[in-house]
Amino acid sequence: MISVCIYCGSNKAKALDSCGACSHTPDSHQDVIHSIILSYSEDEPYLNFLSMDDIEAYRETILAGTPIHIDQTTFNAAEEAYSAVGSLESPQALQYFAKISHPVMLVLLFVFLVFILAGS
Repeated sequence: MISVCIYCGSNKAKALDSCGACSHTPDSHQDVIHSIILSYSEDEPYLNFLSMDDIEAYRETILAGTPIHIDQTTFNAAEEAYSAVGSLESPQALQYFAKISHPVMLVLLFVFLVFILAGS
């Protein structure tokens, strides 16, 4: 897999990894989708939203310091694919709890354990 950092234009191993060159990690929803779009896999062609030539053109745009503009159709397709993969990876309850902060999750886990132990 080839992935281009949306912040500096360097290569990185995977779309959602930190960049070894600039240390940025895609964190906003838009940055995550842009990172997925600027990735290319010969082994998994169904994950490709752009050709290598298009990705290289975006790399040049990033290196020139110009913001990238992904067309809405491509963005929507990548967003839909990302959402589908997310929904397949874990049950709905786990997805919900993954979205809330760790302290809240720890409190809920503690209350659940107390409830279970008190019921025994």
